[in-house]
Amino acid sequence: MHFKILGPIEVRTSHGKPIALGRRKQRVLLAALLLNTGKAIPSQRMLDWLWGERAPATAESNLYTYISALRKVLGVPSRIEAGSNGYVLRVAPGEIDVTLFEDLAAQGQRALSEGRHDVALERLTRAIGLWRAESVLEGLPLPAPLRGEAARLERLRATVVNASLEARLALGQHGEMLADLESLTCRDPLNERLLAQLMLALYRSGHRAGALAVYQGAREMLAAELGIDPGPDLIRMHQRILADDPTLAPPRAGAVRRAFAPAELPMDSSAFTGRAAEIARLQTALTSAGPGATTISAITGAAGVGKSALAVHVAHQVADRFPDGRLYVDLHGSTPDIAPLNPADVLARLLRSLGDDTAGRLDVDEAAARFRSLTDGRHLLLLLDNARDAAQVRPLLPASPTCRVLITTRRMLTSLDAVSHLRLGVMAEDETSTLLGRLIGEERVAADRRAARAIVRLCGGLPLAVRIAGARLIARPGLSLRALADRLAVEDRRLSELQADDQAVRVCFMMSYRSLDAESSRMFRLLSLLGDAVISVAVAAALGDRPESRTADLLDHLADAHLLEACVHDGYRMHDLLRLFARERARDEDTEEDQAQAVRRTLPSVWPSPAQPATCALASG
Repeated sequence: MHFKILGPIEVRTSHGKPIALGRRKQRVLLAALLLNTGKAIPSQRMLDWLWGERAPATAESNLYTYISALRKVLGVPSRIEAGSNGYVLRVAPGEIDVTLFEDLAAQGQRALSEGRHDVALERLTRAIGLWRAESVLEGLPLPAPLRGEAARLERLRATVVNASLEARLALGQHGEMLADLESLTCRDPLNERLLAQLMLALYRSGHRAGALAVYQGAREMLAAELGIDPGPDLIRMHQRILADDPTLAPPRAGAVRRAFAPAELPMDSSAFTGRAAEIARLQTALTSAGPGATTISAITGAAGVGKSALAVHVAHQVADRFPDGRLYVDLHGSTPDIAPLNPADVLARLLRSLGDDTAGRLDVDEAAARFRSLTDGRHLLLLLDNARDAAQVRPLLPASPTCRVLITTRRMLTSLDAVSHLRLGVMAEDETSTLLGRLIGEERVAADRRAARAIVRLCGGLPLAVRIAGARLIARPGLSLRALADRLAVEDRRLSELQADDQAVRVCFMMSYRSLDAESSRMFRLLSLLGDAVISVAVAAALGDRPESRTADLLDHLADAHLLEACVHDGYRMHDLLRLFARERARDEDTEEDQAQAVRRTLPSVWPSPAQPATCALASG
C-alpha cells in the first residue's frame, strides 16, 4: 500500500486505487498512527488526541470502533497491532511518503556537504516532489501534540528547498532559478538565506544593480518590521557584490559534473504474469532497511522457469529506491555457445558504468576493491543475471549495506555469505493461461479455451515454453490453437515444436545437461525410462546399477541442477519436458540394449513379489 501525509492524507492500494478512510476522527486516528509508525501509542494518549478533556463516556468504545474500521479499510488486520503498550501501525519500507522524503533529504544534504552538487540536486528535487501541498496532512485538524511533528516536517521541507537552491547555484543554474527565487522571497521576505541566494543569482545573471537593490530593500524591511540590521551572511554578500568578488563568478561551462545514474535494466515484459508471492518477498528483501537487512537475493530454478523475467520485473518495480543507479550484467553462466564472463571483464564494465575508466589497468582484486569503494554509501541495485557459480559472483559484490544485489542462477550459491535464496518453481495452470492470453490476445484464447488449456498444460508450467508457443501462434495467425495443441501432444515432436527464432526449450536444457559429469548425465538419461512416476532411491539404484548411497548423491546432484525435482517421502520426479529431453539424449547416447537392461533391473524393485504381473508401465523409450 501507499500512505501519503505530505499533503492531504491519502492511502492507495499497490495498484493505485484510492481507499476511502471514513469519518474525520477516523482519519485523525490514522494520521496519528502514520506520524508514529512503528511506535506503540497508548490508548489513553489516543483518547486525549481525539477528544481532549471533553471525551464522552463512550470514548473507549468509539476508539475500538475506529481501530476496527481502519483495519477493515486497510484490508490487513495485522497492519494495526494491539499490544500491552498500545496500538502500532506496521508500514513496510517505501510504503509511506514521509520516510522516503526524510531518506532523500538526508542523502541530498550529505551530498551537498561533500560537494557532489549534481547528486544533491537530484535527491533534493525528488524529496520536494513528494509534497502534494505546503503542509502536512493539509485540511485535517490535528491535536497540538501532532502539530509539533507536522511542523518539524514542514521546517525540514523549507531546509530542503534552500539546499536545492544552493545546489542549483553551484551547478550554474542562476538564470533558470530567478523566477523561483523571486516567488519564494515574496512569500518569505525576511528569509535572509533566500535573499542572499537571489542577490547571487541576479549578480551572476548580469543584474548587479538589481542585486544591490534587493539588499537595500531587505535592510529597510528588517529595520521597519523587526528593528534589526541584516545578518552577517547578507552583509557579506552585499560587500562581495560591491567589490565584484571574482569568486562570485558562475562555474565555467563544462566544469560542472552533471548527475549520472546508470539505468541498465533490460526492458520489463509487458506480458509478465503471476508470481505475486515471489514478487512481494523479493521487494521486501530489496527495500528493507536496518542492520539485519538482506543485501543479496538469489533466484534459483530450472532452465526456462522465468528467473530472469522475474528479476527484471521486480528490479523495475523497486528502481526508484536506488537513485544512484541500476546496474545489469548478463554473466552468461548458461548461455548457449557463449563462454561465461570472466569476473575481471565484468568489473571493468561495472567500473566504466560508474564513470571510472581506469579499470583496464587493474587486476581482479584491485578492480573489486575499487568497485567496493565507488559503491560505498551509494544506493545502487546490481542485477547479476544468469550466474554460473559463486566463484564468478563473489568478486562482483559491493560491501555497502546501501547497495542491493539480485542474482539469477540455475544452481544454489550456498558458499556466499548472507544470501536469501528463492527457489522458483513452475507456474500454476491459471497463470500460464493468463500469460498465453496476454501474448496472443484474449479474444484468440476465448475462441478455443479447451485448446488453449491443452497448450499450457503440455508446456508444463514452464514460462519459456508458453512464450515460445505464443510466439509461434503470433508468427502464424492462421495456425489454430487446436492445431498447435495436437502437434504438442505428440511427445516425440514436442520439443521440436517448442522453438521459435533464437529461443528453444531444448537448447536451454542442453546447457544444464552439459554441466553434468558423466555419471550424473547417465543417471539423468536413464531416469527418463521410468515415465512420469515418482522415483525412489531404490528404483533409481537398480536402474543405474549403482549402490543406493551413491545413487542418492547422484539424485541430489541432479536436483541441485534443477534437472530433477525432490518430492515428499524421499522421492524424485522429472518435469515432463525434461523427461522428453532426457529420452532424446538416451536414444542418442545409449544403446537399446543398455536401456532394456536398465529397465529389467528395476522390475524386482517395482514388483518384488512373484505373484505380481511380470510386466510394468515403465516407458519403453
